[in-house]
Amino acid sequence: MRSRKYLLILLYFSVFLGPFGGNTVLALIPSLERFFNVDISFIAASITLYMIPFAFFQIFSGALSDIYGRRRIILFGLFTFSIASLFCASSDRIWFFLTARALQGLGSAFISPTVMAMIGDIFPYSERGRIMGGYGASTTAGIALGPLAGGFLAMIDWRLVFVMLFIFSGLLGSSYLIYLDESGTDGELRDLTGRIRAVIGKREFLLLSVIGTLVFFGNIATMTFLSDTLKVSVSEDKIGILLSTFGFLGIVTAPVAGYLTDFIGRKQTLVGGLMIMLASFLIFLPVNSYTSFFIPIAVMGAGSTTVFTSVNTMIIESVPGSRGAASSIYNSFRFLGYGVAPLATLPVYLRFGIDGIFICCIWIVLTNIMIAKRIFRYYP
Repeated sequence: MRSRKYLLILLYFSVFLGPFGGNTVLALIPSLERFFNVDISFIAASITLYMIPFAFFQIFSGALSDIYGRRRIILFGLFTFSIASLFCASSDRIWFFLTARALQGLGSAFISPTVMAMIGDIFPYSERGRIMGGYGASTTAGIALGPLAGGFLAMIDWRLVFVMLFIFSGLLGSSYLIYLDESGTDGELRDLTGRIRAVIGKREFLLLSVIGTLVFFGNIATMTFLSDTLKVSVSEDKIGILLSTFGFLGIVTAPVAGYLTDFIGRKQTLVGGLMIMLASFLIFLPVNSYTSFFIPIAVMGAGSTTVFTSVNTMIIESVPGSRGAASSIYNSFRFLGYGVAPLATLPVYLRFGIDGIFICCIWIVLTNIMIAKRIFRYYP
C-alpha cells in the first residue's frame, strides 16, 4: 500500500462524493421542475430513487470488500457513478433522469462502506476518532458544497452539475488504480450471508444504526422542504448558500468532534451532538425569514457532524472481524432514512408546512437520546 497520507486524501475525496452528488439536487429543485415540467413530488422522487439503491446495495458492498478486497469494490463504485452522472447530464425526459439517478445511487453504494472499513484497517484505536473527524468533515463538505455548486451552476445550466460529477468520479477511480495496491481476499461469495448475519446479530451495532438512520432522515427532510418553502421568495443561488451553511459548520466542527471522540470518549461525544441537534430544531420553530434560518441550520450542521463522528467510530469498532460488512449495513440503514425522508414527510409538509417538519425532527432527536442511553449498556 502506498503512503498513508496520499491514500487518506483519496479516501476523504471519495466520501465527499456521495453527499455532494446527492445534495446537488436540493438546489436544483426549481430548475428541474421547470425543465421537466413536473412538480415537487417528482424531484423528491429523484432523491429517493438515488438513495434506495444506495441504501440497499450497501447491505452487500462492504461484505464483498471483506471477501474480494477493498480496491476492486471501490473501483466498481466510482466508475459506475461516473457513467451514471453522464447519463443524468444527457437526460431529456424525467423517467430517464430518474433511472440515471438510481444508477448513481448503485455506484455510490460501493464507495462509502469501503472507505469506512479501510479507516478501521489502517489506523489504530487511538487515532480513529480524529480520522473519523476528517471523514465527517469530508461528508459535511459534500453536504455544504453540493447545494452551493448546484445553485450556482443551475444559473448557467443544471446539466453542468452532472458533467462535473462525471469527471470528478472518473478521476478518483483512476487515482485509486495508482495509489491503492490490490488487497488479498478473505473468504468466498458463499460467506456473504454469514458475515451479514453476524453483524446484524450485534445489538450495539443495531442501536447505533438506528441513530444514524434517524439523524439522516431528519436532516434531509429539513433541507428538502426548507428549499421548497423558500423558492417563492429567494433565488436558487441564495437557497444553495443557506443550505451550504449546514456543511460549513460541520467542516469546522468535525476536527473538534474527532478530538473529543478520542479524548473524552465515544459515548459522551454522541450525547453532546444530540443535544446540539435538539437545540437547533427548537431554534428553527420561531424563525420565519431567509436570514434568520442561517443560525439554526448552522447549529444543526455542528450537531449532526458531532453525532456522526462518534457513531461512525463506534461502528467500525463494534465488529472488528467484519468491518466492511458493518460499515455497509450501517450506511445502508442511515441512507435508507435519507432516501425515504422526502416522500415519507411530504404529507406532513403539505398539511402543516415547514413547522410540521421541525416538530417531527424534535421527536426524532428525543428518540435518539433514549436509544443512546441503551447503547451505554453495551459500549465500554
